[in-house]
Amino acid sequence: MAAESARPEPAQSSARGDDTRHRLVDAALHIFGSYGFEGASTRAVADRAGANLASIPYYFGSKEGLYRAVAQSIVEDGSREMLPIIQRIDESLVGKHLDRESALTLLHELLDTFSTMVIGSRRALSWSRFIMREQLQPGSAFEILFEGLMRRIGQTFVKILAYLTGNSTTDPRIAVLAQMVLGQALIFHNCGESVLRLLAWKEFSADKVSLIQAVLRDNVDLILAAPRFKRASTVARKPRRKGSRHE
Repeated sequence: MAAESARPEPAQSSARGDDTRHRLVDAALHIFGSYGFEGASTRAVADRAGANLASIPYYFGSKEGLYRAVAQSIVEDGSREMLPIIQRIDESLVGKHLDRESALTLLHELLDTFSTMVIGSRRALSWSRFIMREQLQPGSAFEILFEGLMRRIGQTFVKILAYLTGNSTTDPRIAVLAQMVLGQALIFHNCGESVLRLLAWKEFSADKVSLIQAVLRDNVDLILAAPRFKRASTVARKPRRKGSRHE
């Protein structure tokens, strides 16, 4: 009876298991980001997590399973940040009765949310090396990152930009424009150290991120004001006069 009472409650065991799993994923994000899949050792991950080496095959099945779990954790973290604004845009574009000012506000919010996630989030900084390695040598983890988060973000930028410009979401110019808009924020994430030195900043503090976001919004507004991207319906056509030589 005493032995039975000493056993941990199922809820307690589950909580400890979740904590161990979380610590392993956090440790693996750092180790895999620093050394890559081949160069990383599961021993280093377990040591950094303060966990038993056997906990890796127990929770993830294998080193590959742990690697994929890291990618999935990035998707989950990023989705928590991005999904609310993505869903609002999807809902707002149903029926396509959104006025230009409201659509532009949604685009600004989407850009602000994305830039806050990739520039102003300490968590995102720890993603950088892992994601960059997958960009350079795409593997199974890249598929998780791309299908789980990157594609959804990119498609949402395409949708709102297509709506604002009166173009189709299949127009290659809009697809390129969406990537350029994303790239303006990503440069501060992917080349953070160079940017900080060039701007003589110590870090991307809240006020610095706000400044970046203000410039990003201005840039997008200027791009959308260009004749090639102006929504056709906003340009009034002059009526032709009778007797015109073009009639």
